[in-house]
Amino acid sequence: MKKSILALALFAFCSANALEVQEFKGFAHPESVYVDESAVYVSNVGKELTPLNKDNDGFISKLDKDGKVVELEFIKNLNAPKGMSKIADVLYVVDIDVLYGFDVKSKKEIFKLPIKNAVFLNDIAVLDNNTLLVSDTGTGYIHKVFLKEKKYENFIHLDLKYGGPNGLLIEKNTLFVAGYDPSDKAGGKIISIDLNTKKIQELSNKIEQFDGVVFDKDKNLLVSSWGKNLQGYIYTLKDNKEIKLDLNPIKGPADMFFDGEYLWVPKMAENALIKVKL
Repeated sequence: MKKSILALALFAFCSANALEVQEFKGFAHPESVYVDESAVYVSNVGKELTPLNKDNDGFISKLDKDGKVVELEFIKNLNAPKGMSKIADVLYVVDIDVLYGFDVKSKKEIFKLPIKNAVFLNDIAVLDNNTLLVSDTGTGYIHKVFLKEKKYENFIHLDLKYGGPNGLLIEKNTLFVAGYDPSDKAGGKIISIDLNTKKIQELSNKIEQFDGVVFDKDKNLLVSSWGKNLQGYIYTLKDNKEIKLDLNPIKGPADMFFDGEYLWVPKMAENALIKVKL
């Protein structure tokens, strides 16, 4: 009898602390999510999990805030689109070695900037309305892009010990970077970079295949990791400790987005997207 009561109490405790999760399927290896005031945009690498193939089967989906697909191939004829950010009505997206900008009202391409010698453009962070930072996981560079001038410069090159720069997040004068090793031999680290001095600080001792990085509502860092054997998870970095969110293993948690209430996470290797209430 006592064991039964204990089991019920434990179940009630777990249920009370479990996160509310909604799942949406039907994507094509989704890599990144961007949420604005009225829509959710999801970049899809394509039919195969080949993020570096120029096969013209990548696209961006548009969803409503409830996760319902408005238009699956909202913007199409891309190769393997990944990280996205939006300024006014322009959605910027990186696609292997090119930075594009699309007007979300007309869906027309209004910006295109090839990045010379780029290998694996991965994420975008907005520095200001004319300046983006763009990570290249394959070369270790983070580029600074000047939109009006349609030019760029190399902002910083990361040492291999940090992994290739993947997810980017800017807060005031600090750039947060999630590292990922594209060779899949080791992993990357979670670091911060002072935007003025370029001084690097390691925020965790863990070496894993980190991907997305966002803030929660309390300004704690949330970082996604692919884990091992596609058993991925999401960490909260708080008080110099990594705490896993109470979620089932995720196959390929990629470039996340937190909209102030919900965390949107692509399950890249599962062709799905989850919406987690935090």
